[in-house]
Amino acid sequence: MIKKLVQSSVIAFTITPISLIALSITSKSNAQELPPDQVIQSMYAGVANIHGYQAIPKVYRPIPPGFNTSCGPMVKLNAFYCRRDHSIYISIPMVRWAYQYGDAALAYVIGHEYAHAMQNVYKFNSNNGPISELQADCLAGFYMAAVQNLVFDNRDIAEVRSFAYALGDFSNVWTEHHGTPKQRVAAVTFGMRANSPVRCKL
Repeated sequence: MIKKLVQSSVIAFTITPISLIALSITSKSNAQELPPDQVIQSMYAGVANIHGYQAIPKVYRPIPPGFNTSCGPMVKLNAFYCRRDHSIYISIPMVRWAYQYGDAALAYVIGHEYAHAMQNVYKFNSNNGPISELQADCLAGFYMAAVQNLVFDNRDIAEVRSFAYALGDFSNVWTEHHGTPKQRVAAVTFGMRANSPVRCKL
């Protein structure tokens, strides 16, 4: 079951093995989309199930800008994995930005940050700049295709691709460079078509 702990108006939750319920992620209208909390918890539960409930990170949301995390203050438009406390933090503005594209875009964010947690735990590409980021995109795509409790249709895939493109950047000298728009779209699309996370090995 999912446990919710209230801390300074921020909710943290962890998960233990549960019976996964299939939900349909839809993007036909805002009224039909799943609410953010349901998307976050469902994607989180689905990915935890894929990993056999091993090394599960905590997830903190919603985080207001400036909130003091274990890895420093939350930047306004951000979601990140913090190694210091093995936790994922998601800002309120990031959730709102994702929902400009749709609920599937937020599921992609969760998958990407969960991938960083697994990179850290299993020590692969955890300090490799754009390579690490594109691998996390690939794994996010794999997670979205493999989770048993969420169903993504073609519109959802288009949402994810559009959001991945928007998240891309061209700042090769920037330490937080995540890959160009086309690279990010290619990585998450490849992951969606992969039949194993090993296919995301770079």
